[in-house]
Amino acid sequence: MHGASGGVSASGKVPSASAVAQARASFIKAMSAHAPAVGAGGWVSPGAKRAGAAHAASGSVTSMASINWSGYADAESGSNTVSQVSGNWTVPAVTCLPRPYQNQDAFLANWVGIDGFSDQTVEQLGSATQCFEGVEYYYVWYEMYPAGTVEEGTTACINDNVDCPKPGDKISASVTVTAAGSGENNYKLTLTDHTRPQESFSTTQQCAAATCTDSSAEWIVERPAVLPPPPAPVQILPLADFWRTSFSSADVVSGGKYSSIQGFKDGTVYDIPMTDDTDSYYLACVGQPSPPGTLLPISQANACPTVSPHPGGGFGESWDSSF
Repeated sequence: MHGASGGVSASGKVPSASAVAQARASFIKAMSAHAPAVGAGGWVSPGAKRAGAAHAASGSVTSMASINWSGYADAESGSNTVSQVSGNWTVPAVTCLPRPYQNQDAFLANWVGIDGFSDQTVEQLGSATQCFEGVEYYYVWYEMYPAGTVEEGTTACINDNVDCPKPGDKISASVTVTAAGSGENNYKLTLTDHTRPQESFSTTQQCAAATCTDSSAEWIVERPAVLPPPPAPVQILPLADFWRTSFSSADVVSGGKYSSIQGFKDGTVYDIPMTDDTDSYYLACVGQPSPPGTLLPISQANACPTVSPHPGGGFGESWDSSF
């Protein structure tokens, strides 16, 4: 398995209760402040096309790079809206940095959600991994605009980093939108950990239809990026080394029609490669031909080709770098 077992350092040291509390506070702060999809030039404005050039389409799929997301997004282009998104994945193991860099924090979040690709609201949930002072922490969580990230799971996991999600856990997650009346919509966010059922959860939240516009569906690997008020630069946390991770059964309901990612007909299907903030290197990529961990310059032809998901809504992600 790629990476050490969760909850201990590379040296086998078990973290103290205070260290666990510090790690989880750091995780909640980073994830609660994380931005929607950000291009190398930052976010333009709510509802506006974000920075980053759209590259030539491969079939019906178009590439749009981001510095904090990688995966796929189905973006509405007309009056239809997304009413459901779902997907499965296996919690990946990560490798935290060795000495002398063991105290550098790194993050990885696997999630599905609605909105955030072409607007600034998010209705999403998933699993996540954090390297904090050389120890791995595994989480399940959700975020519903405008509130911050909420960690779910057992009390033992939250307080003591015991009985937490682990690499290899089989996860299913979905967001379903239904009308609640008076201009409000209900969002049911459900995550099932089939390996550790005690980590499963479901919650129903509300958002005004005029605010949460349900304009896109996403299946994403993320490193948190914080957009402070201008002119301060984007603050980005390193992407934890996950080697490879995969999504399957990735489906969307748009305009009442059910389809896999690539079956989406109401707008554009985007393949999203993750790049560093100088737009020089790929950090994570769908369908790359090179082995994981290969340093891939964006200038290198076909280093990260634009590809369609596998039949049935599946795709694999490869880690390349963290900076």
